[in-house]
Amino acid sequence: MPTIALNVTSSRSLALACLALVVSAGLAGCGGGAQARTGFIPSTVRLAETDDLTRSWRASSFDRAGYARVVIAPIAMPEPDEYGDLDAEQLRMCRETLEEELRTKLANGVVGGTGDRTLVVRAAITAIKPNKPLLNVAPQTQIMKRGYGYASCEIYATDGDGGPVVAAFMQTSDTSRFSDEKLSETGTARRAAGDWANDVRTLLTR
Repeated sequence: MPTIALNVTSSRSLALACLALVVSAGLAGCGGGAQARTGFIPSTVRLAETDDLTRSWRASSFDRAGYARVVIAPIAMPEPDEYGDLDAEQLRMCRETLEEELRTKLANGVVGGTGDRTLVVRAAITAIKPNKPLLNVAPQTQIMKRGYGYASCEIYATDGDGGPVVAAFMQTSDTSRFSDEKLSETGTARRAAGDWANDVRTLLTR
């Protein structure tokens, strides 16, 4: 009877290659890094890297004490093909969540002047990859993040309605494994809205 010799080295190499493919597929299912700048923030603003997923800038001359009020402009979604298969109602909910978070977080203590200057904050949700809740229920699919999505924003503030930009911020936020956001298509975008508003507040008050 003929014998079959197993090549242990080849088998091990094949197994490692398969593992690498699986890991790559899993990584493709999540954000995969910061999203590219869309142009919503004026191109003259030179953002600096805060971390792998965040860029920000604040004018050295910005003094929040010179402003008496903050106005939040309507939230934009300028990239029509970057929101997966979310419907109009889901997109409206994401916009309203971000607007409310910005309004709440910037309402008190951000400006304190007594003059007539207004800080106008403009924000855009530039991309949403919806979560896939059904894939995020089973532990084995969660490990590879196959159902995970992300959300991205660009936000900037100007001195008055048509004045110069005084601060800018952009970030991509990936789905967190340790929360319920992964069980909703828009969960990551709605959670990220609060994080973005907090970060903008920090940028303006530091």
